[in-house]
Amino acid sequence: MLITASSIKESKEHFDLVKAHPEIFYSTAGVHPCTVAKEFYAPVPLYDTKLATLKDIIEEGATKGYIKAIGEIGLDYDRLHYTPKEQQLEAFERQLQLAALLKHLHLPLFLHMRAACDDFIRILKPFIDRGDIVGGVIHSFTGSLEELTKLLPLGLFFSVNGCSLKTQENLETVKHIPINRLMIETDAPWCEIRKSHAGYHYILRYPNIYYPETAINTMEHNTTETDTDPAKVLTSNKVIAYTKGKLDDNLPFYSVKKEKFNDVVALGSRYEEDTGTSLDHWKYPLVKSRNEPVNVGHVAQVVCGIHGFTTEEEIKSFIDTVYDNSCQAFNVQ
Repeated sequence: MLITASSIKESKEHFDLVKAHPEIFYSTAGVHPCTVAKEFYAPVPLYDTKLATLKDIIEEGATKGYIKAIGEIGLDYDRLHYTPKEQQLEAFERQLQLAALLKHLHLPLFLHMRAACDDFIRILKPFIDRGDIVGGVIHSFTGSLEELTKLLPLGLFFSVNGCSLKTQENLETVKHIPINRLMIETDAPWCEIRKSHAGYHYILRYPNIYYPETAINTMEHNTTETDTDPAKVLTSNKVIAYTKGKLDDNLPFYSVKKEKFNDVVALGSRYEEDTGTSLDHWKYPLVKSRNEPVNVGHVAQVVCGIHGFTTEEEIKSFIDTVYDNSCQAFNVQ
């Protein structure tokens, strides 16, 4: 799983997460266009000092195997209220110069592009043409078909999530991304696939080939008069949380409101202590209305639906291809 950094502080802090979950978590290092003003210009411009710090973080992280890409860097003209255009342009070029300086580390770019296609290409293409960049991915791609056509010659990968699947125009654009250049992602906790999105109707009810049926152990726990809400415990094999958790229609998990999450986990620990029974992943529910990494299968369902892939062979071939694309791009074995 790739954790994306948006600031120098996050780039360093992610080391602890990756270290705690070796070969499961990896990270990026870089400054997101929307945080450029705060990072490099407030209260005064500090490019040289900040870039030197970022360089040290990237070198250390790459040496330790923590960092797999430089980013999230790029341009976002949809949210200029966070960082003005000129500041974004300078930060993008300066971070690309840093990537070129560190190209011996063989780190790809993790790129962000919103409503800035022409400037994005103008700044990035010379680095690619000189061989200063070892590849990369335009993540959370929401561009038009015209923009896709302009971007494809750069030789980059494109990654899609719920934000890429909102409208019929989005779906048509995604269909034109060559599968050997495609990745899928969630961008959790953002960019969920909502019921109002054009791609939502492709999502299947659980169980299905993307989320095979999960064997659930029968667990019983007798409530007592001392049990208080939200202590509604698991009963038989109909898994309902201790709170008013609800099994998801499209996933083999239950979800609770954010404010009850800690209560549920604490009650799960108590249940395990009282019964000697492990709740495994049932101990940690999904949070309602928050995107989660497990939803990546829904992105796969929508993209397969767009392409008309319905057989088990077609679906598995697609999933294998996009998975291999990710491993190749980020040099993960």
